[in-house]
Amino acid sequence: MKVYFYLIAFFLFFGQFTKAQCPTSPLTFANQAQIDAFPSTYPSCTVIPDGIDVDIMGSNITDLGPLSQLTSVLGVLEIRNCPLLTNLNGLHNLKSIGNDTLDGFILRQLPLLNSLSALNNLDSIHGEFTIRTCNALTSLNGLNKLKKAYGSVIVRDNSALQNLNGLDSLFYIGETLEIVENPQLSSIAALSHVNTIVGGVEGGIFIENNAILSNLTGLGNSLTNVGSNLDITLNGNLNLCNVPSICKYIANPPVGATITISANKVDCNSQSEVLAKCALGVNENNTFKSSMRISPNPVSDHFKIISNDKEVNVEIFDIYGKKISNVILDENSKYSIANLPTGIYLLKTTNTKEQQTFTRIVKL
Repeated sequence: MKVYFYLIAFFLFFGQFTKAQCPTSPLTFANQAQIDAFPSTYPSCTVIPDGIDVDIMGSNITDLGPLSQLTSVLGVLEIRNCPLLTNLNGLHNLKSIGNDTLDGFILRQLPLLNSLSALNNLDSIHGEFTIRTCNALTSLNGLNKLKKAYGSVIVRDNSALQNLNGLDSLFYIGETLEIVENPQLSSIAALSHVNTIVGGVEGGIFIENNAILSNLTGLGNSLTNVGSNLDITLNGNLNLCNVPSICKYIANPPVGATITISANKVDCNSQSEVLAKCALGVNENNTFKSSMRISPNPVSDHFKIISNDKEVNVEIFDIYGKKISNVILDENSKYSIANLPTGIYLLKTTNTKEQQTFTRIVKL
């Protein structure tokens, strides 16, 4: 019996001992000395447990090297208001951050941070991922292994950021993509592998007030699925919005979605302008070498075929390739599509001289 009690006592002690290897309550590093003490205070801690948030906020913090033993932080990791911090060296062993939607990784108000290279092993983030007011960053290089962000991705108020290079492997965003007020941002092409942006009730895509951004090239691809809302506003130099992901989205937006496209340059100033450009081709060859023409295009009610042949066979397909109708038109006939929903359609026209010609049209 005595042995039995000894075993129970041992396991209770061992359980408490192993738990004590990592913090059991929220951890705040307010100065460099506290960071320096971490390896001796928690010598065997490699994974910060779920529910334990880590805040690094201190005016004299310059070195995160003492945190190099960490491989995961399962709560929130927030690094903020560290005016002397220039890099994240010491976080190079981190592979994941967060464990649910309430967690996340926040980099904010780090005016001298000029490199994210220490994050080169990070492949997933649960919860919000924010890079904000990091005014020495010119790119996001260092995040090249990041594949999934299960919450929102927020890139905001970074005065020197020129591109999103570093997000080239990202393919999943669990809530919102927010790119706002980055005055030097000229390219978002690094997002070309993103194939899912889930959205949520108030989520979706928000691209706002990026002063010199002229195009959305690389914002996902033709297979990208975007849930919820779309907001492209106040980008004063933006005149190319008809990229595959956006054309696919506005051709068949989610039920109840709010779409705001305004205060950009011509061709990106309204949903109808973008649809019209999408009809001409999605960054593809816009010239259809044919004598047949669709008029008008975009169209709200009726269109006719201008052709050098008396009769033209017209097949209409939706954006997913499903045939909607098939009709023969002569040179004077008009065909009504007033009953079709707003969106992009593909017309396959055939006459005796030209076997197949494909043309996109926009239904307003």
